[in-house]
Amino acid sequence: MSLVLQPAGEVIVRDKALKSIAGRHPWLFSGAIDKATPGLTAGAVVNVLDGHGKFMGSGFFNSNSQITVRMLTFDSAPVDEALIQHRILEAIKLRRTLPEHDLSNAWRLLYGESDGLPGLVADSYADYAVVHFHSAGWESFREDMARMLMEAASLRGVYDGSDAAMREREGLSASHGELCGETVPDFLEASEFGRKFVVDVRKGQKSGLYLDQKFNHQAVRSLASGKRALDCFAYTGGFGLAALEGGCLSLTAVEISDAAVAALEQNLQSNGFADRDITIIEADAFEVLRTMVSDGERFDLVVLDPPAFCKSKTALIQACRGYKDINRLAMQLIDPGGILVSCSCSRPVSDDLFLKVLWEASVEAGRAAKLLNLSGQAPDHPVLLSFPESKYLKCATLLIG
Repeated sequence: MSLVLQPAGEVIVRDKALKSIAGRHPWLFSGAIDKATPGLTAGAVVNVLDGHGKFMGSGFFNSNSQITVRMLTFDSAPVDEALIQHRILEAIKLRRTLPEHDLSNAWRLLYGESDGLPGLVADSYADYAVVHFHSAGWESFREDMARMLMEAASLRGVYDGSDAAMREREGLSASHGELCGETVPDFLEASEFGRKFVVDVRKGQKSGLYLDQKFNHQAVRSLASGKRALDCFAYTGGFGLAALEGGCLSLTAVEISDAAVAALEQNLQSNGFADRDITIIEADAFEVLRTMVSDGERFDLVVLDPPAFCKSKTALIQACRGYKDINRLAMQLIDPGGILVSCSCSRPVSDDLFLKVLWEASVEAGRAAKLLNLSGQAPDHPVLLSFPESKYLKCATLLIG
């Protein structure tokens, strides 16, 4: 196998894009492009030049996407199999050198631009991996990339679980199915710091488990002893199982998806928690919280881990209203001295904006709130400093007075 990634043409960028390139930001939007070689196909490798013909780097070209060029290099290094293989190996090495690596068998192996592999994400569960191809540049090499990853990480099989909506934004058709090696089972068992989870790699959210939250789950475990816990948007129990393992007195889990509830029940059973004081409510979390406030229910620990309320800046105001509403309700349920763990995975919501929303929620709830900790995604989702878009998860731990 030999990847052929020879430049198919050139892109000349406008002067306004030079600062971004100099800062090594890996995206060039359509407005940054002055000229491009005619007839370039989606996914072609191009040399990027300034208006004077100076070479600035190379990347994947796609006129069907708002992100017209995804930068691969900012120097003259050839884009070839050796470069791609080196980046895969370095990404896997990073994960394996994490002190906690051996305590879990579920990790993000490749995180797109942060690992120098734009639009390529891979999650591993024990001996298998689920890969997401969200850039046209990889289309001709999906099987080759899967084999490279399988060899580098000593995997048994690789499955294409690409997100259809993200591929559509790139002008790509939906893509799912086996890529190489053994057929990946419909359900895998993952271990996160000893807690066992059934993972639906084909139909589950993301690739089946929220790997970015694993260290935040551990934080909740350390806070849960002796507390009445409420886990909203519980999914398959990442926070709930951690709270139970941490010794919470009771757990109420709220989740709207019947498939997630079924997996949650299975996870509770397989982890030996079936006989604990557990209530599962299959309903919309907003409606449940409003009812609980009306009924005067109280908890000592509340976790909010909703799906992204916005994925672009156009929906930012509405998203903040949603975050303020649900956090206000949660704060009203917490006895003085209790803890709120509130998360946001909406990338356009910055840390500062999220904290402002939490403050506004506390004012409306008539409660004092102290920030004990603000964390983010797990280190297997590394944040590339030149690419702030690689940071998206906020997890605030608040003491509610």
